[in-house]
Amino acid sequence: MNTWKKIAATALAGMMCMAALAGCGGGSSSGSGDKAGGDAIKIGFVNEANTDVFDMKRMEALQAAVDASGGKYTMECTDANLDIQKQIDQSKTFIAKKVDVLMVVPCDSEGIVPAINEANSAGVPTICFGIKAASGDFTYVGSESYDAGYMQGELMAEKLPENATVMYLLGTQGLIHTTERERGFEAALKDKGRDDVVIAEKLEAKYVKDEAMRITQTWVQSYGDGKGGVKFDAIVAQNDQMALGAVEALKTAGILKGNNEIIITGIDGTPEGVQAVQDGYMLQTVLQDAPGQAEAGLKVVDKLVAGEKAEDEIVPFQNITAENAADFAE
Repeated sequence: MNTWKKIAATALAGMMCMAALAGCGGGSSSGSGDKAGGDAIKIGFVNEANTDVFDMKRMEALQAAVDASGGKYTMECTDANLDIQKQIDQSKTFIAKKVDVLMVVPCDSEGIVPAINEANSAGVPTICFGIKAASGDFTYVGSESYDAGYMQGELMAEKLPENATVMYLLGTQGLIHTTERERGFEAALKDKGRDDVVIAEKLEAKYVKDEAMRITQTWVQSYGDGKGGVKFDAIVAQNDQMALGAVEALKTAGILKGNNEIIITGIDGTPEGVQAVQDGYMLQTVLQDAPGQAEAGLKVVDKLVAGEKAEDEIVPFQNITAENAADFAE
C-alpha cells in the first residue's frame, strides 16, 4: 500500500466525525485511559482555520487517531477561522472546561500568547500544533517550516537556468511559518551559490488558491514576453493551494502545458499537489505529514497527562518529485 493510501485508510476512521467542518468530537467518554478511574483523556483542540486544506487534514488525522484509541482519548474541536481573538476565547473555554490537554494551531504566534499564559496559570498542559507560539510554556508538535523552504530552494538551485527569474507567492505575512519558509528558501539559494537567481516579486496570497491565481494572472500580463509566454522561469509558492492557483492561471493563459515549462513548487503534499507533480504541472511539493504529526501529538499527550516532561516532537518534511510521487498518490 502506498503512502497516501495508508494516510487515506487512517483518515477513514476519522470520517465518523462528520461534524468536523464545524468542530469535531470523537472517542468514547467511557474509555479505559491512563487516568485514575479509567476516565478518558480530554483534549481540547483549537484549529487555525477549517477552510485551510492542510489544517483540516491534520485535524482529521488527529481525530482518526483519537477514534482508533478505543476510548483512551476524547477530543472536542473548534475553528478559529483565522480570528485570533476567537481563538483565545475558544482556548479559554476549554481551560474552563478543565480539559486534560489543550492543543492549539495558532493563528498568530504573538497573538496566541495570552491564551498560552492562561493555560499555564490554570495548570493545563499545552501543545502548539504545527505553529509555535512566541512565548509561554508549551510543547511543540509539528514540522520545521524553515526546512520546507530550504528543500524548495535546494531543488530550484539545481533546476533553474542561469540568471533565472523567480516569482514568489507568500502566505500570510507576519506569521512565523511564512517568514521561516521564505528564509529557508533564500538560504538554500545562497548556500548553493545561486546568486544569479533573481526573485522579481514577492506577493502575499494568504495561502489561498484564488488569490494566488489572481496574482499569477497579473504576473502573466506584467511579465509577458510578447510571444504568448512570460519572462520568468519559476513560481515558488509557500503551500500547495497557492501553487495550484498558479497552475490554473498559467493553464488559462495557455502558457503551462505540462512538463514544467514554468517550474512550480509548493508545500504540504496534498493529494491535489501530488497529482500535479505526477501530471508535470508542478516540479515539487514538500509533504507535511499530517498522520505523523497526529501520532506524535498523542505521544506528547500521554507524557503530559502522566506528569512527565515532554520534549518537542519534530516530524520531518519529505520531498516529493516526479521520481517518487507515485508512492504518495491516492
